[in-house]
Amino acid sequence: MEQGIRGGSFETGKRRLKGLSWAEQPQTINEVGSTFTIQGFDLNYAGVILGPSVKYRDGKIIFDPSASRNEKAVRNRTLSDGTKQKFGEILIQHEVRVLMTRGVNGLYIYACDPELRAALLRAERERE
Repeated sequence: MEQGIRGGSFETGKRRLKGLSWAEQPQTINEVGSTFTIQGFDLNYAGVILGPSVKYRDGKIIFDPSASRNEKAVRNRTLSDGTKQKFGEILIQHEVRVLMTRGVNGLYIYACDPELRAALLRAERERE
């Protein structure tokens, strides 16, 4: 098992499998993938864990690269002119967009940030 995923009362693992792509293997129904394992797939349903880098403050969703566990996404990038620039916030937004658009028939969301989780639950109740 590679990197495990923990959130609330659940914990699972992520495995690198050979042969078919990760999303096409039946045993992965009980596993957690990533932006990279489901990118380009349209799934019947998708579950998204919004990690600690996605928060809700003062009525707005914010993206906090300093709370991201994806070091590759938030590190500085060297531009063609040799200068370094941070793209963490934009890259986190892109990752979330990819994940949120994978479920054709539905989407399940879990937010690690308590304020975001409460805001999502309020929005769902108001929708009904």
